[in-house]
Amino acid sequence: MYGQFLAKQNKERIGSLQQLTHTHNTWFAQNIALLTFEEVQLTTLQKMLHQVVQGLLRKNQQRHLQIVHPEQTQTIKENVLTLLAEYDDLLREAIPLPIYILIWQITSLEKLAYTNEVVDDVLDVVEWYFIHQDEEVKVVEEELDYEEIIDLYKEAIEEKDAEAQFELGEYYSADDSESFQPEKSIKWFELAALQGNAEAQYALGNYYFEGIGVTESYDRAFKLYEAAAMQGHADAANNLADMYFNGESVPENMVLAKRWFDFAATQGVAESMFTLGIIYEQGLGVTIDEEQAFLAYKKSSESGYVEAQYRLGGIYLEGQLGQTRDVNRGLYWYEKAAGQYHVDAFYDLGFIWSKGLTGIRNIEKGIHWFKQAALQGDPEAKLQLGHIYNKGEGMPRNMKEAKKWYGLAAEAGIEEATLLLEELEEL
Repeated sequence: MYGQFLAKQNKERIGSLQQLTHTHNTWFAQNIALLTFEEVQLTTLQKMLHQVVQGLLRKNQQRHLQIVHPEQTQTIKENVLTLLAEYDDLLREAIPLPIYILIWQITSLEKLAYTNEVVDDVLDVVEWYFIHQDEEVKVVEEELDYEEIIDLYKEAIEEKDAEAQFELGEYYSADDSESFQPEKSIKWFELAALQGNAEAQYALGNYYFEGIGVTESYDRAFKLYEAAAMQGHADAANNLADMYFNGESVPENMVLAKRWFDFAATQGVAESMFTLGIIYEQGLGVTIDEEQAFLAYKKSSESGYVEAQYRLGGIYLEGQLGQTRDVNRGLYWYEKAAGQYHVDAFYDLGFIWSKGLTGIRNIEKGIHWFKQAALQGDPEAKLQLGHIYNKGEGMPRNMKEAKKWYGLAAEAGIEEATLLLEELEEL
């Protein structure tokens, strides 16, 4: 049964995979070995089959499927194939990606023999499910041949499906899950990238740029971003433009930087729109154009890019780039940026309200925004809170709170806070 299969020695599984070396090199075979059933847990197939079984029960309006009766087998097979298609999204979420890709690859094969084999194996595990989950269901236990599943999985990998390899890389790259294994992610991205998969080239470029799981290499990142960008990958184009803009791996080149930023911006990359705003505002490789700068910042802000929202807020509040000063619009965009936890937006809102720069002073709002900035670690916000409580601005003086915030600012390295705290301690 299934448990016995999991207990087989690693060398037997790896040995069967080494047969691949007649068509692939050793490194490729080692990558495939990463995805043997050594990594598949019992609960994984239980989850998968739970969805299939529940679907079959609904489809057949029966409590038991009479799985052991030969005359029912073909109907059940057909139902399983139908359900695999109908529950595609559900299965994608419920099971690890390697298993999902196995099912997806096999059920999409034109060779009916392969499809029948995988359905046979699915039915075997359905049988196992009933044996262990419902004692009232009487089915005959048979020895399960899971080596067939490994063979089918090898077949799927041997097809060198770049999209499948990329998705495996994605599965291992989810740093917010237990599946995060950058080394394995990199290996699968490498395989897909070698076949020209733009998503894999971009993802791999990020690994090399950040030095995650590999030695940091701007040169390697640049080449990967360029390869993906040449295929029209917008985010890769933005990152390539950044490298030209900052002179990373290559000499600074504002002409090429702007060319790639322009392309990425037309594809909807908000960060590129923002950087174009900087280029036009500062005249980097182009003639200063305040109107184009403003339009770029505005478009980026409307696309949700937080740095652009913060900059646009400042433009309206200061009346910059040919715009008439508009306090309400300025506050609107600052609050948009604050909604994305932009610490400078928190601080500026606190300063604006506490000092009455809108024409209306509101200490409560000022304290609120300064505290938001302080919670994000801004030392100047802590100092300002100390001032408000120490001076009793718009409220009774509160020495306890003043000492608290001066103390926190002093701990953050603000010398003024240290001196003021010492003065308060002497009172």
